[in-house]
Amino acid sequence: MEYGTEPASYRAHILVVDDEVNIRLTLHALLARSGFTVTTVASGEEALVVLKQHFFDLLLVDLKIPGIDGMQVVAEARKHQPDSAIIVLTGHGSLETALEGLHHGIFDYLLKTTDPVQVVERVKQGLVERQQKMRQRALLDSVNSAVQELLANQDHSAPTASESLFSPTDGHSTTPSTNRSVIVGELHFDIWRQTATFEERPLPLTPTEFRILLCLAEHAGQMLTYTQIVRYAHGYDAREIEASELVKPHIYHLRQKIEPDPTNPRYLLNVRGKGYVLQM
Repeated sequence: MEYGTEPASYRAHILVVDDEVNIRLTLHALLARSGFTVTTVASGEEALVVLKQHFFDLLLVDLKIPGIDGMQVVAEARKHQPDSAIIVLTGHGSLETALEGLHHGIFDYLLKTTDPVQVVERVKQGLVERQQKMRQRALLDSVNSAVQELLANQDHSAPTASESLFSPTDGHSTTPSTNRSVIVGELHFDIWRQTATFEERPLPLTPTEFRILLCLAEHAGQMLTYTQIVRYAHGYDAREIEASELVKPHIYHLRQKIEPDPTNPRYLLNVRGKGYVLQM
């Protein structure tokens, strides 16, 4: 979520990896005070464990820690959580580590002598950049989907309304419906214009929200896993933990736009620990 625009209930999750207890305590206090959820660990080994258990919006990683070092943590984080922003803390910079960091898409390098308040500011900027990149990717996905829809229409090979969003053989297709419109209850979608209405009201949806809601609408009454939803909305496979964290903020916004009472949802229902289902 973009810092400063996330819903009140959403708190970006930050992982701090540093073997110095004073640094962990200081960063935890400052980041928590700034409104973030913070997890701290003292070693690379601990970091790898929590990376498999939780999704993080941003990582603050000490470069030189005993055992599994900071750059190894960064490499593992990139495998499991490719969208997380990463800031490396180092006692001294070097060209070699800077080049390696560029390879892993690190947002910033900061000296451990940097004022902690400035570190927090860079964290905020890292979260802003992360959100901008995700929006750009969502826009590119939308353009690509529109091009494929036009090509399919020209080839007269568009699937019918009864065809499933997911392949009947492997359940992993990410191709959106190429029908011009989809109607489920009071939800109406115009695929070509990428617009939707609910109870004849235009819905102000972002491209990602549109794809998630369309995905659920085409499978109304059927539970879709977090991974299936992310595959459709973002075009890549994600682990269930990461996928659930990616989807949750969008579901929050969608509920604000279609639910009579977003705190007691009637249409967008959560299947705890598994995914979501649209009931109309």
